[in-house]
Amino acid sequence: MRLLKLTLLAFVVLFPVLTARADTWYVSENGGSNQNEGKKDSPFKNIQKALNVADEGDEIRVAEGNYFGLLDSGNIKISKGVSIYGGYSADFSERDILRHRTFIQPTATSNGSAQGQGTVQIDVRESGSRVLLDGLIMDRGNSVAYNAKGEGQPAGVETPMMNPIGTAGKGAPGVREAKVYTTETAIVYINNGAKCDVIIRNCAFLNGPNYGVFGSTFGTSVTIENCIFVNIRMAAVELRGASSAKNSRTVFRGNTVLFCWSRLKFFDDMGFGFRYMPRTDSRLDHNIIGCCVSAGLDRTLLDSPAAGAANEATCENTLFFLNQKDDGSDLMGTGNREVDASVFGDRINAAYLAGFRAATAENPSVKMFANHYPVEDALRLFGAVYGYGAQQPE
Repeated sequence: MRLLKLTLLAFVVLFPVLTARADTWYVSENGGSNQNEGKKDSPFKNIQKALNVADEGDEIRVAEGNYFGLLDSGNIKISKGVSIYGGYSADFSERDILRHRTFIQPTATSNGSAQGQGTVQIDVRESGSRVLLDGLIMDRGNSVAYNAKGEGQPAGVETPMMNPIGTAGKGAPGVREAKVYTTETAIVYINNGAKCDVIIRNCAFLNGPNYGVFGSTFGTSVTIENCIFVNIRMAAVELRGASSAKNSRTVFRGNTVLFCWSRLKFFDDMGFGFRYMPRTDSRLDHNIIGCCVSAGLDRTLLDSPAAGAANEATCENTLFFLNQKDDGSDLMGTGNREVDASVFGDRINAAYLAGFRAATAENPSVKMFANHYPVEDALRLFGAVYGYGAQQPE
């Protein structure tokens, strides 16, 4: 009888572990089909298909290719706590995110079918859940319109300046469509009041017409580490808390942020690297934040009378480079300093940097505004400065 009781007890203890076992799903643009089983030897074709069949806690591994929604809908919607890992070879035998590139790169023709406020939308309402994005190259550059007349194009820069939101213009290099329309959506949007923790690491946010990471969480945390943000309009990161009872938490460490543009081409508002927001405790460490048409750091809303409860707002050991307004880093913490272009070696696109310098000089004419930044050059920023900013992904 005692042996039977011990056996039953062991079964009761182990049963939750057994039933909670996570599955791994595989996705391959070139070798997959949404009619497959989603296994290593029969992968799905779309990330969204894998998300639709995955359960809470599952893992999704994605091979090299370009993915931007089921039936090329222009966006990806995450409603469960899952982990998505990009950077796998076609046969899933090797993972190297810079060699086997997993793109989320909507095309010009997908603009009309995209819905919601982000290319990747996170809306998980289950408390205790976690969403992980690792090794994804998210680039909106092929779905952005640039000035059809060629205005605002410095010598050596790939495209003219970005067209106003909602208007037609020419596409980026290699885009075949005669007219492209820019849609104003963030690259990653965390839906207001999401109750999951979010981790974003080893990712690239490129050529964004409206924020890199944007949204709010309900008293949970967002950790962004070892990522690059290049050519983002409005701000690289803006996250606020949605709970009046508990502050959310944002950790932003080891990231490289370069070229943040304002809302309008006259540089009169926005254009920040990181925005400290109400009801969110924010900790920044070992980042590089540079070439913002406003400040690298913004705490305007945090300091406003309507901000509400006190917030932690720190920034330490961060390099600032050529931001156009005072970063206020001396008020945030220790180890922050201004640097010049020499710390990057040859990793920054020289023509783009020269155009930015001219565009932000005191001159009423618009010389440059959110022009397309070459993807290959952007990815070279991983590991550009040892010990600061995004390092080579492991």
